[in-house]
Amino acid sequence: MVGITRIGTYFPRRRLDRALIAKAWGTRVPAGTRTVAGLDEDALTMATDALLACLGDADPAAFDALYFASTSSPYLEKQVASMIATAADLRRDIVVADLAGSVRAGLAALRAALDGVRAASLRTALVAAADARLGEPESELEPLLGDGAASVAVGSEGVVAELVSAASVAEEFTYLWRTDEQRTLRVSETRFGTSHGYVRDMAEVIGAALRKAELPPARVARLALGAPEPRAAAEAARRAGFDPARQLEASLLSEVGLLGTAEPLALLARSLETAAPGDFLVVAAYGEGADALVLRATERLPAARPRPLADRLARGIALPSYERYLRARGVLPSEPMGEPVTAMIEWKELRQDVRLYGSRCEACGLVQYPQARVCSGCQARDRMQEHKLGKRGSVFTFTIDNLAPVPEHPMPMAVIDLDGGGRLYLQVTDAAEGDVKVGAPVELTFRRLHEAGGNRNYFWKARPRLT
Repeated sequence: MVGITRIGTYFPRRRLDRALIAKAWGTRVPAGTRTVAGLDEDALTMATDALLACLGDADPAAFDALYFASTSSPYLEKQVASMIATAADLRRDIVVADLAGSVRAGLAALRAALDGVRAASLRTALVAAADARLGEPESELEPLLGDGAASVAVGSEGVVAELVSAASVAEEFTYLWRTDEQRTLRVSETRFGTSHGYVRDMAEVIGAALRKAELPPARVARLALGAPEPRAAAEAARRAGFDPARQLEASLLSEVGLLGTAEPLALLARSLETAAPGDFLVVAAYGEGADALVLRATERLPAARPRPLADRLARGIALPSYERYLRARGVLPSEPMGEPVTAMIEWKELRQDVRLYGSRCEACGLVQYPQARVCSGCQARDRMQEHKLGKRGSVFTFTIDNLAPVPEHPMPMAVIDLDGGGRLYLQVTDAAEGDVKVGAPVELTFRRLHEAGGNRNYFWKARPRLT
């Protein structure tokens, strides 16, 4: 049996009320809010957060491959999957690949992972999909897009959703695009693109997948469709023979926005929250053609359900203005800061700073960071062992810095005592007023630290642990 063994999601804590967009431009926009990646977030950091949520207490060394999917990667030439694998402390000999080109890439990555395990070239694989797409200010896309990520683990043991069949179609059709010289997403002839592109191809690929599975539409419990807007998903479902009111997974538009590559996987995670063993699920994605997978929930699902999306979306921080949104997305400039990190320094300190390993004293057991030759507790020399640090802890002490040369103030700085030992001095991110206090539970998150020398530097920060 080959299928999904784990699934996790991540959403930025910042929220933009779409009414602020309407007020800024004097236009009508859909009601609700959208998630907004912070100044220190991008597709790389969100994919890392989703991957860590997916892994949970699983051994990172147990996975053989990682596929990263995004249409808004922070790099045009750099293997982002390798960076995510390093931050998650996956093995050095892991297979990695970046997939891009359209929002179909997330599901394409999942199919590649499933095919690799089914062909026995891989035992296990991970997929991480994330997007922080940008719409042109005042465009029809601007209020619709949302930022977030999803991650899936695939294997042949501990399967919670078994792969039953898969199908694909491919054909050139210009609907959504962004050239290598454009920063913002573009759309062409929305109604025509929806009816003659999205609806046609999605109905075709879903029908093909169901025929391979010898399954009528009425037998499917939930249909998770990534879509350019909710009505398009409902029309595709109807054309494929489904009842949208009963079978279609509800859109995330009103509370999150359109998530790009992560959307089909996030909707699948929501379907798995309530699916019963034996239920058939269909997940599909569109982009110059379409992909569809038919899955069957197994008896293991009730004991290994994903964390509810509602929990992931709880306790958002409202942005106070449309201008703050523009600054968070980099439309309005912010002052770059920081010193360049050379390739030599990065290589030398990679295990300590990215994989996050400290030292443990053989004599007294004290765990410390950064790595050292001499124990700060008992002063034993050269008796330190490498120690992998945990990613949860609590605030030992903190300060609020209003003068630091950073784009957003105030900037909390905290000394964090990690579960399992070790103490770090870190920036605190995603904190609302009152979140940072002595003893407050926190977790570590991999974020942009600064930009310098034409490159982006990433490191760990602390954020409030909400649940």
